[in-house]
Amino acid sequence: MSTHTSAAPSESAQSLYHAMSGLAGPLSSGEGTAPDFAAAPRPTAGEEPSVLVLGAGVGGLTTAYELARLGYQCTVLEPQTRTGGRNRTARKGDKLYELDGEGNSPVLTHTCAFDEGLYLNLGPGRIPYHHRRVLTYCTDLGVPLEPYIMETTANVLHRAGHTPPGQPWRNRRIANDTRGHLAALLSATLTGRDESTGLLRDLLRKFGDLDEEGEYHGSTRSGYDEPLDVHEFPRPAPPLPLVELIRSEFWKHRFYQPVDYLWQATMFQPVGGMDKIVHALTERITSEYDVSVELEAKVTSIDLTDDGVSVTYLTGGQELTTTADYCVSNIPLPVLKQLTLTGFSTGFRNAVQAVDFAPTCKVGWQANRRFWEDDHNQIYGGISWTDHPITQFWYPSNDYFSKTGTLTGAYNFGDHAEHMGKLAPADRLRLARDGAAQMHREFREKTTVPQDLGVTIAWHKVPHQLGGWAAWDPADPDHQVAYKQLLQPEGDGRFYVVGDQASPLPGWQEGAMMSAQYVVAQILGLLPRTAPETVQVPDSVFLTQGL
Repeated sequence: MSTHTSAAPSESAQSLYHAMSGLAGPLSSGEGTAPDFAAAPRPTAGEEPSVLVLGAGVGGLTTAYELARLGYQCTVLEPQTRTGGRNRTARKGDKLYELDGEGNSPVLTHTCAFDEGLYLNLGPGRIPYHHRRVLTYCTDLGVPLEPYIMETTANVLHRAGHTPPGQPWRNRRIANDTRGHLAALLSATLTGRDESTGLLRDLLRKFGDLDEEGEYHGSTRSGYDEPLDVHEFPRPAPPLPLVELIRSEFWKHRFYQPVDYLWQATMFQPVGGMDKIVHALTERITSEYDVSVELEAKVTSIDLTDDGVSVTYLTGGQELTTTADYCVSNIPLPVLKQLTLTGFSTGFRNAVQAVDFAPTCKVGWQANRRFWEDDHNQIYGGISWTDHPITQFWYPSNDYFSKTGTLTGAYNFGDHAEHMGKLAPADRLRLARDGAAQMHREFREKTTVPQDLGVTIAWHKVPHQLGGWAAWDPADPDHQVAYKQLLQPEGDGRFYVVGDQASPLPGWQEGAMMSAQYVVAQILGLLPRTAPETVQVPDSVFLTQGL
């Protein structure tokens, strides 16, 4: 994982940030809300410009929504049987496909068999409170939200060789015992008797829960040694030895990710699944603004003409060609590079080729008993971490105290995702069960967590997606050139690229919506169509995986 050490953006880069953030706030933090497009001039009746939107992901749907309500005639071409792109929620009966790796043909990997009413978010799973665009669109579209729990002190960490299988460390023990030990070490170095030293010593006592001598012997912050009853006074659990904490290297496994700004509480999720956003956007643009959304329409070529854009696509066994005044591509770059592109600049072609998409896998389980909420576990939401290839394990932030539920049994990146993606689906589930059993013994009981109710997805093998997000690296000089190029239109302002792939928030829906608003503003003439001379490239690893 790279270290986030990017220098402060230049003045020109800052101007781009403000532009992309909807003219309403700093882009780098994801703040800002939708610009007032309603104040923009509307097309003359009978002369409304036509727009082809390629790809019905969140960025494409947002683009169609903003342009259509200004009077532009929008058509969306989507190769899959559904809208949403990587915003996908699995429910009973849903069929999942991946490329077979040989003839690159789609093959059925799962038919989701969850109980009716259960679901699992295979793509985006949470919305930070500072992603104001997503929250604003949810409000506008009537999508109800509920809290998403990023962390609880009951979540666990498993490290092979340090925490025995079935006996992982609790989050609260790691956090508070580490604080206590470090506070005691620092307190022991204080020798002065002045007021400042006294105040610092007092701070360390509170910070680490030290005794009056500045020593750490454990804290009830880490939990109780025994469950309370009417005769039992709260006693702290014995502290984890500092040497064991250090040897475990727990901090290298995203233990402090919830402290990063992107994951700080409070976070949200749509009630009933993340795809509620997609359904609401699709419904609004088709029913209220008469946008045509053509599914199973696979684009094969894009031709920039003197007066517009010509797009050829396959649908229903036929090859059709359509034209428009503007074209906005939400096609993932690994897919776009496979198309026939005519009339595009060399710089644009190079930009499309320059960046790969990151591999990432998820696994979902249905549990027939919410064992994580029982007296033994007492976990209500949050994430547990492990050095097993599954990397992390999510607990649901909804339907507490009900009978059944779904769990995210793996969410990984890099080499772990590459390896898992190469496995047959049944082998992925076996690997994920092994990792889950290191933290929860209930995974040894297939009646509690049935094998045939598991689902997996390797996003880098999903047709028409080919990855999780653009793997931008600010240290790569080719990425410096490519990222800037993608922020500028081709064909004299006729062709644009949108999506989180062309935003400072790769992998996030906020980035996709930010990009859509930026391109709409360019089309409307509210923003220049040339990017500043210097543009800061996002650090995809930092922004999607954290510390």
